Amino acid sequence: MKNPPITPSRGPPKKVPPLIDNNIKYSAPWGRMGYIEARERNSDKLLWDLKVYDIDYVPGLEKDVQEKYIISLKIEGGYLEVINEADQKFLVNLETKEVKKL
Repeated sequence: MKNPPITPSRGPPKKVPPLIDNNIKYSAPWGRMGYIEARERNSDKLLWDLKVYDIDYVPGLEKDVQEKYIISLKIEGGYLEVINEADQKFLVNLETKEVKKL
């Protein structure tokens, strides 16, 4: 994955450490805004990826100031909590892959 662009308006996105639960590694791949991945812990084989949220760009505004990268992941009770730079919170049901915005 190539690195996301760094512009004068913003620095690079924060790298979020992956989480491991039941031999599955959950991560927010660096540079893929709004996506999470699930991989086998030992083989790193991709099990699934999921777009958690969209970015609705406003025409005329610089894109880089509108970007909202994932900054936090947490697993709790069968859900993956995802928080982005706009402090938006989402819950992903790890069984059904259903996303709920809180």
